[in-house]
Amino acid sequence: MPLEALDSRRLYSQIADQVATLISTGEYQPGDQLLSERELAERLKVSRPTVREAMIALEVRGLIEIRVGVGIFVRARPARQQGDLTRTPEPVHSALEIIEARLMLEPQVAALAAGRLSEKELRALKKHLRQLKLAASQGRWSDRDDRALHETIARASSNQVLSDLVQGLFTDRDHALALKFEEHLSQMPLVRDRSFDDHRRIVEALSRRDPEAARQAMYDHLSSVQREMLAGWSSDVTENPEHSGPLP
Repeated sequence: MPLEALDSRRLYSQIADQVATLISTGEYQPGDQLLSERELAERLKVSRPTVREAMIALEVRGLIEIRVGVGIFVRARPARQQGDLTRTPEPVHSALEIIEARLMLEPQVAALAAGRLSEKELRALKKHLRQLKLAASQGRWSDRDDRALHETIARASSNQVLSDLVQGLFTDRDHALALKFEEHLSQMPLVRDRSFDDHRRIVEALSRRDPEAARQAMYDHLSSVQREMLAGWSSDVTENPEHSGPLP
């Protein structure tokens, strides 16, 4: 079964469904290495970030394993796993849509918060920053404190509409696909360390009650996250030209 070119929205789920069908029909066997992200993007005439989201969707469903620095491999399907694995349940929004929306919204929210946050809110921000530092020193990332820090900033804006919007974006981010996307990023030490430094600069700007510095620090942070999501692990994981599975 050849892969087909796509031309409508939610392309990543269509790609995931096509690859899942190849796996379910036995054209890809457990242990087979999939085509590289670059090759899939070229054959399907889509962007590499779209392919990356498709691979994340397949990983969440337990159909593939992404081995950073090695490749993407088909996993054996557990005997207890039931249901139609050829269809991808879509989240409300994709991970790339969420970060784009956050980049548009949160810098201005941070600027408002700089002039309005209370001492209690500032103490909460510093507490979450300490927890992020502790987690980073242990080679991990605290999604809970990350979310709490951003939501505290949103509440400190004293604008309930903006606070609700930021909370809603984080609720969308907690969908399995978006979390798996960020899990891969958090496994990269340089990305993890830079993210902590970004949060430190945001909190420092808020501590100084400096709206422009807070806006810029938040913009720089989210821009960095967006760049990493677009670049992802592709330079490591997808350039291996060897495949043990069938070519589409």
